[in-house]
Amino acid sequence: MSKWLVCTATPTSGVRHRLMMLSAVKHFADTRGYSVFLLWGVSGGVSYCRFEELLAPIPGVRVVNLPAAQINPVVACARTQKTITIGKHALRVFRGGEPPRGNFFSWDLVGAWALAKAVPGRPDQLVARPAQGIRAEAADYSRTHGLGARLGIRVRVEELPYRDRKPHRVRKELDDVVRSLVRIPWYTRVFVATDSEYIQQMLASHFHDARFLPKSFDLQEPTGRYVHRQDKHAMFTFLKEVDCLCRCKRIINIGGFLNDRSVGHKILREPYSEAAYLHVARR
Repeated sequence: MSKWLVCTATPTSGVRHRLMMLSAVKHFADTRGYSVFLLWGVSGGVSYCRFEELLAPIPGVRVVNLPAAQINPVVACARTQKTITIGKHALRVFRGGEPPRGNFFSWDLVGAWALAKAVPGRPDQLVARPAQGIRAEAADYSRTHGLGARLGIRVRVEELPYRDRKPHRVRKELDDVVRSLVRIPWYTRVFVATDSEYIQQMLASHFHDARFLPKSFDLQEPTGRYVHRQDKHAMFTFLKEVDCLCRCKRIINIGGFLNDRSVGHKILREPYSEAAYLHVARR
């Protein structure tokens, strides 16, 4: 039987964070001959969704869904203790330094990045394939609305003020984003994916042929309404948006989205002047 390592991320982390962690862990595991077990916290970070509700299986990774009541004690132990008990097995908790030789437990990005640095090469970012039902809906939407000839626009608004990712939920920052985007000609056919109702409304009023998935902006903030990050239906919509964005001809990526590295060749940089010449204009 091969050696194995268990990993998990903070329960508040989203899908993108968890895939970053898993990419680094798997790079080490594939190099050193380990099997990977991922403890997937069914927590607020992923809108209380089980792994298989959101994503297709990842080759070489076994996933165990743990509800909040079970993942929280694991996390508390991983943060403070030297060993952790998983089932009947006592595993050393790895947070950096020299990786253990036997079976062990890797904690969040701290352990994952240390593992990746311990072996040659750079880890490839895993591409998260949405669950089959989500992919089928995205494919149908793409055919109906011709996403392969559209400009995808992703605007992710950061909810935590101390993070350096912009825009935050600050009106000036939101307006700065809008001003940069409305320089693109109005006739450009676009697909818009954002968690801000204000951004969506402003772009819909500028682009005469804008498409976006229906969603609820249930979270009221002083600067407008936003998608509630713990809403399960919103999480399904987000995964569908990700698949749709990746199908677009070119993409403007503000704030990041899952799998954005896999479509880096499609992403346009500000001032987005190329957008006017993408053959996405209405003829």
